[in-house]
Amino acid sequence: MDTLITIMLVLFGIVNLCCFIVVLISLWQENMLLGIACLVGLFITGIGGLILYVWGWFQSEHRPTMITWTVSQVIFTVLWMVS
Repeated sequence: MDTLITIMLVLFGIVNLCCFIVVLISLWQENMLLGIACLVGLFITGIGGLILYVWGWFQSEHRPTMITWTVSQVIFTVLWMVS
């Protein structure tokens, strides 16, 4: 059972990372300075991911990606708490 949960955690983690990269690339193309700030904020304080997440929800063209990212993050968190 633990092996299955670990495999699912890895898969949902990859989905989270892919969604993060898609939204980051879009932000970078629209506003490079904010994209750099998100990357620096991510590596220094961890808040850059939250900024990117909120920015993505405010962009209507990213709605499907953000729904996928949110569902994946919720499932990842639940699986992590169960394991």
